[in-house]
Amino acid sequence: MSDLVLVEERGDVALVALNRPDKRNAISRALSFRLREALAELQRAKVVILTGEGPAFCAGVDLTERRDPNWADALGVDDAQHWLETLQAVHRHPAVVVAAVNGPAIGGGMTLVNASDLAVASERATFGAPELSFGSFPALSGSSAVKRLLPKHAAQLVFTARPVSAATAERWGLVNEVVEHDALRERAWELAESIAAWEAPALAFAKRALDELAALDWSRALEQGVLVSALTRRLA
Repeated sequence: MSDLVLVEERGDVALVALNRPDKRNAISRALSFRLREALAELQRAKVVILTGEGPAFCAGVDLTERRDPNWADALGVDDAQHWLETLQAVHRHPAVVVAAVNGPAIGGGMTLVNASDLAVASERATFGAPELSFGSFPALSGSSAVKRLLPKHAAQLVFTARPVSAATAERWGLVNEVVEHDALRERAWELAESIAAWEAPALAFAKRALDELAALDWSRALEQGVLVSALTRRLA
């Protein structure tokens, strides 16, 4: 199971790669649990890069498991939301999470990008929420897109069920930048190492503040920002 996720550490930065290239890195239960374990083992990292092995970033949740008539019984009530819990682990991780999107990020794969703090994409990457095409609202990719995108951009992904290009994703703000495919990991490491130069407590507070301030009105957000700034200065 350990080979489902590959981890490379360089000082304060860790690269975590989904490793089911033959399945386009579709998220099986085993991969979901292993990714969560890997993140738990990297609590001291300042920056975590998430990427995929092979031509795809992540093709979403592995639906072949759900075709098993005993799938629900085998999963059990406690593990029924395993992918949601893993996404929460990504979003709440104390490190700054940078998605290095090396290829298609579809459904759950796009949700993984949305759960990350920053994203760099290969020119070959695509992004989509295809669930409506098989009769289901995109529970996680749709709801996370609403948090990351303008309403009509999120609506286009949901209603058309068609992927968009890396260039469109950058224009919409789904990713921060697009680079040549062969330069993707180098650029992700470069970005991660530049962020890791800052103090760990300040990074952790900044990550949490950015998440929480987005839910506040203008005045309250500015007041809270002053408090966070004062606290991080005391910790420096």
